[in-house]
Amino acid sequence: MKALLVDDDEISRLPLAALLGRMQGITEVVEAPDGEQAWALLQQGLRPCLCCCDMFMPQLDGIGLLQRTRQDPLLSGIPFLMISAAADRESVTRAVEAGASGFIVKPYTPQAVQPTIERVMRDGRLRQCEPAAKVRQRLGISQEQLVRITRRWQADITTLLDGLDALEGEGQRTSSLRRLHSASVTLGQLRCAELLRHAIDEGPEDGGGRAALREVLALADSWLAGAA
Repeated sequence: MKALLVDDDEISRLPLAALLGRMQGITEVVEAPDGEQAWALLQQGLRPCLCCCDMFMPQLDGIGLLQRTRQDPLLSGIPFLMISAAADRESVTRAVEAGASGFIVKPYTPQAVQPTIERVMRDGRLRQCEPAAKVRQRLGISQEQLVRITRRWQADITTLLDGLDALEGEGQRTSSLRRLHSASVTLGQLRCAELLRHAIDEGPEDGGGRAALREVLALADSWLAGAA
């Protein structure tokens, strides 16, 4: 999984990038010097498991970037950890009200910020999907069975995505999306269920659900890669 680090101060990025690179589950740290470049990366398909973002930057500041992502259904699930040299209550309040998942203050040390990063990442995973052990217990199945069922669900997503244009009328599209949504809930794929609910509610305005289905498929691929 990739983490996104956004800060216009290159020197400040160094220690945090090094710490993120050592965190379990993070395979790459992508860096951006301001919010606009970070936004461009997200628009190009970057889906970080965590975004560490400075509050005060040129072009587009951290609060502005956070607000954009929270307003975009495809990006709204990204956990945001806001960074600032100001520890005043107003700054923290602004970050929380904008939807930040956490807040760290410069200058920082690994010992001080690592617990916060771990908490934000853990909370982000729990919002994305139920723990596999909990799903297995709820359904009364083995890990092997859960993986097999999830692969079948993944194949159904691919089939619908490939055949979306061939469906006759809004009813067929909605019915297919509802089945996938129900399966997502059953499998504990919470973020996928949220995306599919958005596709159902938005209808043709969401391009028939194509963008949401691509996001769901990517999440399914990621989950299966970790479960294999």
